[in-house]
Amino acid sequence: MLNYEEVISAADFNPRNPHVPVVLWAIGQTYAPFAKIPDNEYYADPAKMLEAQVKFYERFPDVLTIPGIWPDLGLMAELGALGAELEFPDDAPPQSRGGAFEDIREVENWEVPDPKKADYTSQTLDYLKYFCKHLPEEPRKKWGFLDGHIFCGGPGEISGLLLGYDKFSYAMYDYPQLVHILLRKVTDFIKSYIDAQIEIVGEPKRVIIWDHIPGMLSRELFDEFVHPYMKEVFTHVEKATLRIYHNENNYPHLLDLMRDIPANVCHIGPKHDLVESKRVLKKCVMGNVHPIQELLLGTNEEIEAKCKTIIETAGRGGGLWLSTGGGMAPETPVEKMQVLIDCAKKYLPPSL
Repeated sequence: MLNYEEVISAADFNPRNPHVPVVLWAIGQTYAPFAKIPDNEYYADPAKMLEAQVKFYERFPDVLTIPGIWPDLGLMAELGALGAELEFPDDAPPQSRGGAFEDIREVENWEVPDPKKADYTSQTLDYLKYFCKHLPEEPRKKWGFLDGHIFCGGPGEISGLLLGYDKFSYAMYDYPQLVHILLRKVTDFIKSYIDAQIEIVGEPKRVIIWDHIPGMLSRELFDEFVHPYMKEVFTHVEKATLRIYHNENNYPHLLDLMRDIPANVCHIGPKHDLVESKRVLKKCVMGNVHPIQELLLGTNEEIEAKCKTIIETAGRGGGLWLSTGGGMAPETPVEKMQVLIDCAKKYLPPSL
């Protein structure tokens, strides 16, 4: 398979290898069941978390994973630090039970904590230090894991979850100035949290920001309330080689606006037309095999046919990472993941 430099060159529309790279989105809901570690043990113990992720790497050593080897605590780090109610199921990732605010007007006097001291973000940073100390040398050297590696939520989704999507939606119309105050404070927190990660891993080289709320908004609302803050976050790390935006929601109506965001890879959902998305975004697209309907439930032959179509239609000239259109279902068998990898070896995009 391709090496790391070849994966980067594909993202830069200057492929050094004729094959399209496979990049797998892998987080706790993939790692924990793969390693047969119960969720409540996986998220509570950095040693078990790292063990599970290294096992997955050893199964797929020639494939880049995103976010990759990383202390992934789901949504709990940013949301918990900012005051949301959390729950910790025995058989699922940590979840948000409720927001931090009953009323949007509370944000005026809200004091944002220091991510290095706040619950959950400080825990993630401690896990990150553990990972940096104990990660084996081979994955670190081969794929650059943890070297300048940043992972964080985006301002739109974090703000929406802190207030509740319903209240956030109404507030954009009824209290627009207060929504901007909330977004301003959350954006400042995110940048501080990124800076705290940089203190541990060094200057940014690979940055992944997740924010699913744009797919829930009209062009006008996205342009006013989320776009400027998301752009600010990506600008904060714009010197990183890879700046990856993750959102499997459906947002073809926003592609021209997203083009202005200084990300250079967009992980997009299965409803997007990859060829059109790549053309309008002018960024590398990562996707977009449906993680459930196609990868989990489809036959190997159906998965191969979809991958072949993606490679032959969207792979010309680089700018494509073959992947799922969003995170993989927890029960996805490794044999199905292997089909993607085999297809990337078997099929080539048309030459320019």
